[in-house]
Formats: sequence, structure tokens, C-alpha cells
Amino acid sequence: MPGNEKGYSDWFKLDNAAKIFPAVSNKIETNTFRVQFALKEIVDQELLQLAADAILERYPMFKVRLKTGFFWSYLDYNSSPFYVEPLPTQVCGQLSPKENNGYLFKIYYRNKLITLEVFHSLADGSGAIMLMKSLVYEYLVLKGCKLSPDNIILTKDSKPTIEEYEDSHGTYYNAKNRRHVPEKKAFGIKGTHIPDGHIGLISGTMSTNEVVELARKNEATVTEYLSAVIMNTIYITQIQYREHLKANQKPVKMFIPVNLRRHFPSKTLRNFTNFVKTDMVMNRSDITLEEILALVKEQFKKGMTKEELIRKMSENVAFEKNILLRMTPYFLKKYVLKIGYQIIGLSLNTMSVTNIGKTDLPESMHPYIDNVSVAAYSGKFNTLNVGIASYEDKFKITFTRSIIETTIEREFFRFFTDMGMKLEIESNYVEEYV
Repeated sequence: MPGNEKGYSDWFKLDNAAKIFPAVSNKIETNTFRVQFALKEIVDQELLQLAADAILERYPMFKVRLKTGFFWSYLDYNSSPFYVEPLPTQVCGQLSPKENNGYLFKIYYRNKLITLEVFHSLADGSGAIMLMKSLVYEYLVLKGCKLSPDNIILTKDSKPTIEEYEDSHGTYYNAKNRRHVPEKKAFGIKGTHIPDGHIGLISGTMSTNEVVELARKNEATVTEYLSAVIMNTIYITQIQYREHLKANQKPVKMFIPVNLRRHFPSKTLRNFTNFVKTDMVMNRSDITLEEILALVKEQFKKGMTKEELIRKMSENVAFEKNILLRMTPYFLKKYVLKIGYQIIGLSLNTMSVTNIGKTDLPESMHPYIDNVSVAAYSGKFNTLNVGIASYEDKFKITFTRSIIETTIEREFFRFFTDMGMKLEIESNYVEEYV
């Protein structure tokens, strides 16, 4: 959207996926996520600040603040300074623009970690990982490392493009394929809520090669296999032998985001994600992992067709284009969105499983990076979520939870250690400081 000599506008509309988040987010439902790089040396705060200042000029779609218009919120250029901060104990907490010079993301550091936390109205995991790659690349260059971008990194010297700003949902939706499919409420994982909006984090690191090989042996993709194992873990720890209870007869639904850039020729750095859902009513005491995996593979195959991805995308765009919704003032619209989100949206998923896949970096950066991880917030209903990322032979699975109990995480990781796989566990031990 050219608006000036820079080739892009100083303000732009929220993309289709982003519009609901300002209306429904709060201290509990923060709608933030985290991408984290672990380096092999202690992070220098001053150099990280210089790197952030340089890279934000390359990513003007992040250099914005949220403004409220008459009909919708929108993003406007932010000229305020941005500051990197020490990594707090809070994980994926609410981003307060008033305390962050209006910015919708944070860059943190602690020891060898560089952490990016983003409000979902700004970008999805793919946009965030691109920013993170550029940030770490620039940081290492400032440290004196001899690096080459190898057409993988958007460096500070490259120019933003119009394609990076695109709301690709509006570009690729089909008004003739927008059928609504009704859904039942999902099984919810209950527990003792952690106070003050804190989130527990447990991360397990395994061999990427071993995880890939295990999935192949079961004739499944990594995401399919891990989703099935997670569903099986929920079944044996929460439902099995108690399946007669009314709450346990609701379907276990896994919400798996899909990067639509792999299916459509989009270069956007904004939100362009849809989802696949696994859905299983676990109302028997003899359900097996093999049975769950077969169902997951079948549902993935159906959900990943181009037609189905377009249908779900088009359903969301059609909702946004509804003339009554469009003409409703925002101060009324946000209450409608908030009520609908709390009554319907949150209750349709048991949990989300986000796999950002393999992180590709230039060969020259490899000596300086130890691992990559991703995590999402957990809230009142979706009390447990999973983030998956791999870098070289380090495969990290990160559970975040808004409840004290860790039964599911322990049983999940025990599944792999029982097969003889090596596993390194990390935790933020939230129960010790809340």
C-alpha cells in the first residue's frame, strides 16, 4: 500500500486474523506468544539494544502502536524509542502499551537468551521468527562475527516490500467457499489455577533426528505423531476409566496452526495462519495410541486440502465483511466480539499445538546458536498449550500452563524416556515464586 516515498504507509488496518485480539485480550487471555534463541555466549545488553534499533527500521510493520478508530482498531507508526529489557519470570504476560512506549512486542535478554514476545494482532509465528532471525544476525554482526545472510535473513540494509504488509486472508479468500461448520464444545483440562496470571513452563529437548525417525516409523508427520501422543496423554491422565462422566464425554480437540505461506504464494510478515483440528470423543476405556494416530492422520489429510484451508479462511473473512458488523461502532463491536469469544471461541478447543518446524539459519551463524524454542500463553479455558521448534539436532517441546498440576507433561515426556530416548528437561518452577 504505497503511501509515501518509503514505499509503504505509516498506518494500516489490522489483518483479518488480528482484529479480534484487541477486543478479547486481558491479563488472563493475553494472546501473546514467545520465540526464543539460546546463544552460546552471554548476551550483551548494549549490543542487543543497538541491534533492535537497527532492525526495527527494517521491520516498520512492527514499529507501530495500536489505535482505536470508529469502526476498527488500526496500527499507526510509532516514533517512540524501543527498549530491550531483562527477561522477567512472567511468561507470555499481557503486553501493556502504556508501559512499553506503545509497542506490541517485547525483546528480552537473560544470560545466553534472547527472547521475543509478541501480541498476536501484530504477527504470527512466521513473522516473529523472521524478525528474530534478523535481530540475532545483526547482534552477532555487531559483536564482530563474520556472517553472510545467504538469502535467509532480512538484513537492515534490505528494503521493506509491499508484499510484507499484505493481509493475505483478503487476497486468497473465496466468497463462494465459506460454508460454516458447527462445532461442539471441547473437553477442557482442569486444575488449580496459578494466581496473578502467571504461567508455568516446562520444556523438553530431544534429538531432532530421533523424533523424525520415530514419526516415520509410524508413517506420520512429526506434527501428526506428536499431536496423537499428546491426545493419548490427555486420555490416560484425565479421561480413561472416568469416561462415563459428563465432562469427559466432550471431544478432545487439538488446535494445530497451519502456516498458509506453504500453501499460497504469500510473503506477508503479518498474520497468515489457519488451523487443522483433531477431534475425538474418548468415551471408551480401551482406546489405543494407534487408534488415535489413525484418526489424527485422517483428519489432517482432510483439513490440509487447499479447498478446506480456503473454506476456513473465507468463513473468517466473510464474518469481517458482514455489513452489520462493519457498520457497528467499535465501542459496541468489541463487546460483541468479547462475549462471543468467551462463550464460543475459547470452549471449542482443548489446547493448541504450534509447530514452527525447523529454523533455517545461514551456515555462518551455526557456531553461535545453541537452540530455538517457541511458547504460547495459556488462559482460563485453554489451560495447557504446546509449542514445538527444532534447530539442527535439538528438538524442543515446550508446555505452558495456567494451572499448577503437571501430570500431563510428566506423562508425555515419560512416554519418550520409556523408549530409551534421551531427554533434557527445563522448567521455570512457577510454583516456587507465586
